[in-house]
Amino acid sequence: GLPDFAAMMGSLGGMPLPASEYSKLEDPAARDPRAYVIPADQPDFPTATRFVNALLETGITVHRATADFTSDGKRYPASSYVVLTAQAFRPHVMDMFEPQDHPNDFAYPGSPPTPPYDNAGWTLAFQMGVEFDRILEGIEGPFERINQWNVSPPAGSVSGGSGVAGYLVSHRVNDAFRIINRLQAANVDVFWLTEPTGEIEAGTFYVPARRGVPALVRQLSDEFGIDFTGVARQPSAARLRLRPTRIALVDEYGGSMPSGWIRWILEQWEYPNVDVVYPPDLDTGNLRDKYDAIILADGALQEGSPFARYFGDMPDSVVQQILATPAVQQMMAQFGMGPPDPTTVPAEWRARMGQTSDAKTVPQLRRFLESGGTILTIGSSTVLGKKLGLPLSDALVEMSEDGTAKRLGREKFYLPGSVLRSHVNNTALIAQGMADEVDVFFDNSPVFRLGPGAADQGVTAVAWFDTPEPLRSGWAWGQQYLEGGAAVVAAEVADGHLYLFGPEITFRAQPHGTFKLLFNGLALSSATR
Repeated sequence: GLPDFAAMMGSLGGMPLPASEYSKLEDPAARDPRAYVIPADQPDFPTATRFVNALLETGITVHRATADFTSDGKRYPASSYVVLTAQAFRPHVMDMFEPQDHPNDFAYPGSPPTPPYDNAGWTLAFQMGVEFDRILEGIEGPFERINQWNVSPPAGSVSGGSGVAGYLVSHRVNDAFRIINRLQAANVDVFWLTEPTGEIEAGTFYVPARRGVPALVRQLSDEFGIDFTGVARQPSAARLRLRPTRIALVDEYGGSMPSGWIRWILEQWEYPNVDVVYPPDLDTGNLRDKYDAIILADGALQEGSPFARYFGDMPDSVVQQILATPAVQQMMAQFGMGPPDPTTVPAEWRARMGQTSDAKTVPQLRRFLESGGTILTIGSSTVLGKKLGLPLSDALVEMSEDGTAKRLGREKFYLPGSVLRSHVNNTALIAQGMADEVDVFFDNSPVFRLGPGAADQGVTAVAWFDTPEPLRSGWAWGQQYLEGGAAVVAAEVADGHLYLFGPEITFRAQPHGTFKLLFNGLALSSATR
């Protein structure tokens, strides 16, 4: 047995290893699987299918079950996907399903961390919220190899027959929002049931079955693989009537990559009323007359200089002095880092130039909120909460000897692009349709601490880190400091709503698991009771 083997190794002169350590060699969590199974009966199978298409597009071989099958004692339905690891691009398969384990990289003891070239963790299955099982032994079943470039989920079902009062659609499926946009384009009413009733979950969408709707519902169910459940009578739950949302997506002259990815997402989900706007557009005002929601991506608003990120923990006052020196100004102009000379920009594009500011932009954003608008902020743009004087503070601080709060230095806390697990209050409207835990993409992102009386002022945490070890994939030096910090905050500002998303909920259009925060915020911004 193992104890005898350990004793034998010791007698041969090797370092004796306790028998308990040998059991770790057979820990299932540490074994590489022979296959991954993506069950067809998970809540958002269309998103799982998008994940499979991402695999297919990179040359990964994927199989699909043509009938129900059993593996490791678990029953899986037909249409489930199977990804075998014995294939040419196995390293990429593992990258997509398994955590990245970045080393603690320091140049010397006591030095700040050495940044990775890009991200430290990116496990796509985690980011997309895909449910899968690791199969440790061989797997056989009624599988067919998928030879298409892309696949579609199996057609959904439409129950209830003729004479139904309407149809229910699950909020758990991201593509429900594409369906809503299609229905609204056809002038069909859609309602959001905000409370549970009977067996109907809070957040479920309800579509009244007026003339022409049953045929349209059948078509959408076939196209998107989403089930529509017919009901004999209109649900009695409290509801919101959804209306097309007028969206302002903030960009900058020369282009913002985070904003561009959001634009692509909105195009894919068929949002029809999206205007790309620039800082001068915000500064002009009258925003509420034109828009229901404003999206401020990471970088649209920042605290201090937009170049502060290149100066580590250096105080902003010192950064400003450095940036003002002629040598630095000349270097920035040489490498195109500063604002361009307006005389070199074609006249038709000059109206896009400029940056957001506390003096001009923030007051207009406040007026927009106070008149009933909704603002969705991501990453650095969540500083708007501080600029508006909300009872929020930075959670990643420590008290200095003089009693003041000082942001944790990189030698204590450093978390480059990685995937973390966050707890979610999915009874909040902004998070309905989500599970009570979600993987978020975090890149030295803002984390919030709510001040005393925050709830009385309409400021609440929607998602937070409830463990000292939230890391799922990547590198998290000092991750214990995250425990208790809020990742997502909702705030009422007069008649409007402000949402602060610290993590990168739309990063490179990859984290489908957090897209609902964006979609929900947009839907709520124009909804009426």
